[in-house]
Amino acid sequence: MVEKIKSADKERLVLEVPGEKSLRTAIRNEVESWVMARHIIPPVSYGIISEMAGACLEASGRSKDLTAFAMICCGNAIWHPAVEAVPFNRRMLLLPQCLRNSRLCRGQQDEMGLLCSECGNCIIHEIQREAENLGYVVLITEGTTVATRLVESDKVDAVIGVGCMEVLQKMFASVHKYALPGIGIPLLNCGCKDTTADVAWIKEELYRLNKQPGFRLLNLNYLRSRTASVFGEEQLKRIIPPSGNSLDSLVYESLLAGGKRLRPLMTLLTYEAFSRESDPDTLNRLALCVECFHKASLIHDDIEDDDGMRYGKQTLHARYGVPVAINIGDLLLGEGYRLLASTHLPEPALLACLRMVAQGHRKLSLGQGIELMAMKNRQILSVEETLEVFEYKTAAAFEVSLLLGAIAAGADHTTLSLLEQFSRVTGIAYQIKDDLSDFIAQDGSFEFRKPSILVSLLTGCLTPEETHLFQQASEQHDFDPVRELVDHYAILQKTEQLLRDYIRQSDNCLEQLQNIGLKIALHEILGHIFKDYR
Repeated sequence: MVEKIKSADKERLVLEVPGEKSLRTAIRNEVESWVMARHIIPPVSYGIISEMAGACLEASGRSKDLTAFAMICCGNAIWHPAVEAVPFNRRMLLLPQCLRNSRLCRGQQDEMGLLCSECGNCIIHEIQREAENLGYVVLITEGTTVATRLVESDKVDAVIGVGCMEVLQKMFASVHKYALPGIGIPLLNCGCKDTTADVAWIKEELYRLNKQPGFRLLNLNYLRSRTASVFGEEQLKRIIPPSGNSLDSLVYESLLAGGKRLRPLMTLLTYEAFSRESDPDTLNRLALCVECFHKASLIHDDIEDDDGMRYGKQTLHARYGVPVAINIGDLLLGEGYRLLASTHLPEPALLACLRMVAQGHRKLSLGQGIELMAMKNRQILSVEETLEVFEYKTAAAFEVSLLLGAIAAGADHTTLSLLEQFSRVTGIAYQIKDDLSDFIAQDGSFEFRKPSILVSLLTGCLTPEETHLFQQASEQHDFDPVRELVDHYAILQKTEQLLRDYIRQSDNCLEQLQNIGLKIALHEILGHIFKDYR
């Protein structure tokens, strides 16, 4: 099969799947050996896979016309250890409808794809039955829409896809975005009708299983459920026993209030990634500790910003007054430090955790202080100053969440340094995305009293006359002139580019991470947070 596709550098690349099975097998084995010798940890970008395929072919003296096929083999070789670690019942096999016999097929269609009638007139029935007997979810469909929905819903942990290069490319995009372990097997001939595939290759991939892989894949579904279990009322009362006074209900209400629980999830994630023997009680206390700090910061933030609503309800200070809200925030901070101190961590690890959390608490207060003083003085922060606020506030929260679990579980210094860098750039990216989403959701309106990266980018472009116009518009809450300036200076595009730059830095940090389970899980989290920008 020969098919032309576009590579990452926009050049035309010829895809050629060797017709001879012996040649296909030889290239697969050569690539597998090449990848294994270099200990490459997934996920790996399209561009890097392209470079690897070229280097591998050059080393074996093979034609560059085989680059695209070698790229498929490289991607498979990189993902094999991870796919082999996933149980069969958490895998999906994706087969194309074009494998059916178009003249004799009696299968019916539904919204999920082709329902095989098991007539035996093509190879689909044989492959499907074998895969389902192992426990696979099997889809027989054209394109990747249904498969992508399953991937995004976290119903599968690995995918084996059979298809033409166009479909495999689309599958690669989802696999890389969500770091889903995936194997691609190209059709032997194309044409979208009565195609053929290497059945032996498909079955070889189906049966790959390693029950003792030497590393841990971290199931985010499980960890999300594990995180949620900490925040049930009964569990909460076991970890933070009632004090017997009127403050109990406000403390529990604050901790049980809505939110994505992203911060405690990240703490559980890094703890599980590095712990040799997980201690459930320590894990619960670390997760709750992080949430105590987070909810305290929200209570204080709401007071300082005079926000009246949070999670669809009146804020604490709006209902009970500022003094009560400040006190509950302070109480939650105390609970957070008490929970951390009451874990069963060795003294050196506990001291390192306390030092890191205190540093994060200090950064958060510095960032909030810069923001408050800017609001008080009616000052518009520069881009650099706004990014500093993001680093101190949002990035510091990411840092505490990730490093707390990692330090508690004994992660090495190099990993902690990488996670610190990752937290910084990811936290900044998260806040840039938040500002961008707020601007779009409010139909171009700015909340002028708060620092915004869009405002900072805009004011850095304005002439003196435009600056005067902007100030007048902001004082009068007249957004039309501001929107015109935003469009004129392409501020949305500049913000998106800045966001993508920070996301790229996040990816670069993960490229250096050597813990395969954590690397894959953090890629998946980034995929969900920044799915519109990766």
